[in-house]
Amino acid sequence: MPRQGRRRKKTRTGKEADVGEREKKLTPRCFVIKRGDVGDRIKDLVQDFRMVMMPNSAKALKESKINRIEDFIAVASHFNVSHLIIFTATKAATYMKLARLPQGPTLTFRVDSFTLAREVKERKLIAEMLRGAFPAIDVPTFNQAECRRAALFHYDRESDCILFRHFVVSRKQAGLERGVSKLTKFNRLPNLSRKGDIADYVLGGGGAASESEMEEGEEVPTTSGNRVAVRLAEAGPRMKLLLVKAEEGVCTGGVMYHRFLTKTPSQQQVLQERARQRQKLKERNARLEAKAKAAKSKAKKRKRDSKEDDDDDEPPAQYDDFDD
Repeated sequence: MPRQGRRRKKTRTGKEADVGEREKKLTPRCFVIKRGDVGDRIKDLVQDFRMVMMPNSAKALKESKINRIEDFIAVASHFNVSHLIIFTATKAATYMKLARLPQGPTLTFRVDSFTLAREVKERKLIAEMLRGAFPAIDVPTFNQAECRRAALFHYDRESDCILFRHFVVSRKQAGLERGVSKLTKFNRLPNLSRKGDIADYVLGGGGAASESEMEEGEEVPTTSGNRVAVRLAEAGPRMKLLLVKAEEGVCTGGVMYHRFLTKTPSQQQVLQERARQRQKLKERNARLEAKAKAAKSKAKKRKRDSKEDDDDDEPPAQYDDFDD
């Protein structure tokens, strides 16, 4: 009897495994290290850059003063490491070297400025908190006529502070003669008693006497096609803000950021554990207080009920009849 159905075909998996191993070997890997005496910020920068290169970098690479660059080059082939990134610091500047292992070349970059990852999170948190404190603006449907005031928060990189300003927004139609512009202000009619003709007032610029009256605002486009000049006048107050601390919760949470106190990961874990213990103790005290309050109210109710029962069990009062 002839065989029915298709012939079975064996699936080979060895080739796929070989491809995976080949891709793994071809994936670039790197060591991120520091050399010499560097400050705490450079050490934090090294840790941040290791996180950038993850998962193809050693996150917890141990370094010591006796280790030389040749030592890292010697073990690089064993771990399939293809690049070496070195951070160094002098009195003049900070440098980053990028080397291709094992034969080079090596590029040296001067780090003019840098911002740590925790500082980026801090600034992002500041921006989100300040933005969330004001109503959201939908740009496509935003009506400029409804904008009466503006709050400005400006981050100053040099002082690491936030400058706050408060402005009043004034709008007027642009492209008109100053005299005509003043005539369009119905809330303040001009004094024409000394003018022989209204043309004298219009051609004379509306009688502007001060430089502030002659200043023009910034022209902005409108949906109607007219030109509108927008002018800002500072109303106060002014503030110069410096972020000192950020914490979770409402004034009673764990410290997310502190400008003057820097904790190691182990110290942060200890503080978090203490905070959890305090929270548990607080919840336990709240439960005990609620339980004691419920027991007290229950005892009061029981005492009141027993008193009412005693009043019901008392015999009625008997009175003797007295003859006059």
